Order: sequence, then C-alpha cells, then structure tokens
Amino acid sequence: MFFTMYPKMLVNFGGNTKTVTDIFRRVSVDKFANNFAILETITVPGGYTVEHVADKYYSRPDYHWVILILNEITDVRKEWPMFNQDLTEYTKDKYGETGMYNVHHYQKTDGSNLIVDYNSTDLANSVIEEVTNIQYEETVNDAKREIKILKPEFLADFVTLYSGLVR
Repeated sequence: MFFTMYPKMLVNFGGNTKTVTDIFRRVSVDKFANNFAILETITVPGGYTVEHVADKYYSRPDYHWVILILNEITDVRKEWPMFNQDLTEYTKDKYGETGMYNVHHYQKTDGSNLIVDYNSTDLANSVIEEVTNIQYEETVNDAKREIKILKPEFLADFVTLYSGLVR
C-alpha cells in the first residue's frame, strides 16, 4: 500500500527501459510531528510489532507505515523495541554469554540515573549502583517503546495529504 502512493519513473538499464518506483521521494512530517492535538504518546506492549500497533489503533495493519513515518523510524530491526528473547540474544552476541552480566556503568540511586565513576564507598553505601550490560540494553530497548501515534480520527486526512505530497 505504501509504495503505491509513490510516482513511477522510466529508467534505462543497459538498453532496457524499466518502470520503477521513485523510493527516494521524501515528505517532511514536521507539521504533524509537532501537533500534539492530533498525536498521542503510547507505550508499545512487549511482543508487539508495528503491524500489531497499527491494527490495534487503526484496525488496519497495513497502516504501519504511518507509525514509522511519524516516529522517523527507518530501520525497524534497530529502532523498534525488540522482543525479550531477541534482546537477550542480541546482548549475548554483543557482550558474550557471560559478558552480558558484566558492569556496563555505575549510576546514582537518587532517581536521577546520572552515570558516575566507580567509587567503592558510594557503592557500599548504596549511593551508586552498578548497571550490567543486559540492564543497560533493556533500558535502551524500553526507551524505544514510547512512540507517537496519530489519533485514528485524523488517519484518513493524513493518508490523503501524505499521498498527495509524495506525488
């Protein structure tokens, strides 16, 4: 559905002319991204793909592209929250089987989560705490769960406007 909105163009490949989709067209969505009246922030539940979210809010999984555009996500594998098992495997691959439990950094325990240097006295007095590699990766992954979605009543207008602009 998404690429059907894009214009076609003729390209010459070694003497053969082919019709291709102009995938390099870009439309700025700043007008939408900064309009909080038509957007809401949600937390993506664990195990949800972008298609699940589109189906839940728009009753159409094929409108996943609206969510990706509004959140400026270009690589779902890197910018969408991973499933728990995928996150564990990613962390094992990145740090090693046992390295995933090594200390990534230390942070203050006062709620600020300010990253600090190691200090044995502060650690013993619970002023700071260690954050393991797996905990760090879980925090990064959880931050990706906060996304903006277009309120469903504005979806048709957005699709019409976007498809008109991209042509």
